[in-house]
Amino acid sequence: MRFELIINRLIIGVITGTHGVRGKLRIKPLTDEPERFLRLSHCLLFADGQFVREYDLEDAQIHGRQVLLQLSGVDSKEEAQKLFGLEIAVDRSEAIELGPDSWFIPDLIGCEVNDEEKGYLGKVKDVLAQSHHDVYIVQDKGKKDLLFPALKTIIRDIDPEQKRIEVKLPEGLYEIYREIVPEQELERSPEQETALESEQEQEQVRVRQDDL
Repeated sequence: MRFELIINRLIIGVITGTHGVRGKLRIKPLTDEPERFLRLSHCLLFADGQFVREYDLEDAQIHGRQVLLQLSGVDSKEEAQKLFGLEIAVDRSEAIELGPDSWFIPDLIGCEVNDEEKGYLGKVKDVLAQSHHDVYIVQDKGKKDLLFPALKTIIRDIDPEQKRIEVKLPEGLYEIYREIVPEQELERSPEQETALESEQEQEQVRVRQDDL
C-alpha cells in the first residue's frame, strides 16, 4: 500500500468495501492507533493524490482489524460502493502524538539512505508495515530495490527534516539486492522491466511472510 503526505495531510486508512445496506464503509486502517477513528468528526477523501471531498462522520466502530465508518450523506450500499479504493486523510494538525524514536511513514518517503560502508543507497520508496517491524524499500535509478528491516541494530539515525537516514546494513544484505552488473544490462527492454518488477514483488512478499 502507498503511504503519502498530501499537502499537510496524513493518510490514515483506505476504503476496502461496504458493510450492510445503509452505506456503512469498511476501512483498512493505516495507523498504529485505529481507535483514532472513534475521535474523528470529519475526514478528507483522496484518489491517487487528488482531493475528492470532505465528509462529516456520523458513526465509527472498531470491527476486528477493520474500522466501520458511516459518512454523512452516504445512505445506501450503492453510494458507498462509489467510494471503494479512496484514501482517508486528516489534517496534519490532527495527527496523533508519537513516542520517542517514532516517525510518520509519510515523513520517511523520499529520505536519502546512506550506509556506513557502501555510502549512498538511494531514497526510501515505500515502507511495508509489519506486525513485528517495518521494512524499508530503498530505490536507486538503474538498480534493484533494496529492502531492510527497521531495526535499531541497522538504523543509526533518522532525520526527517533533513530527509536523511543513516544505516549499517548486515553483512551480505547489500550484495543480495545490489550485485554489480554490466552497464549494458541497466538498459532493459519493456519485457525485461516487467520480469524485474515481478521478481521484486516476489521478494517483497517473501519479506512479509518471513516477518509474520
